[in-house]
Amino acid sequence: MTQEYIEIRGARENNLKDVALRIPKRKITIFTGVSGSGKSSIVFDTIAAESQRLLNENFSTFVRNFLPRLPQPDADAIENLSMAVIVDQKRLGGGAHSTVGTITDIAPILRLLYSRVGQPYAGKANAFSFNDQQGMCPECK
Repeated sequence: MTQEYIEIRGARENNLKDVALRIPKRKITIFTGVSGSGKSSIVFDTIAAESQRLLNENFSTFVRNFLPRLPQPDADAIENLSMAVIVDQKRLGGGAHSTVGTITDIAPILRLLYSRVGQPYAGKANAFSFNDQQGMCPECK
């Protein structure tokens, strides 16, 4: 059975000073506090950073060579944390070509995955391919 809490002990990112907490899993958890109280430090610099690091560790060595090296957050222990794709506080505007993949920064990982294990579609002579310039706009060639 999975653990019911994410447990953090001794978190020291940014202005955190040996913070310890238990966050219930499968519940909506809200972090509130005054500016500078450490909300973003615990959520993004500690929990999200470790979760992203765990996600990257599951890729093959080949794929990891293309990903940024993520250090372990400054904490004594982070336990029972699942992998996750993190959507941070950036404004989700983007451009006309933005997608969920580009906003969450998972698009390059998916592109690499599809280029390694995907099978090209051979049904039409004029099928679009990322490896062929026929589907590109004239300004992009």
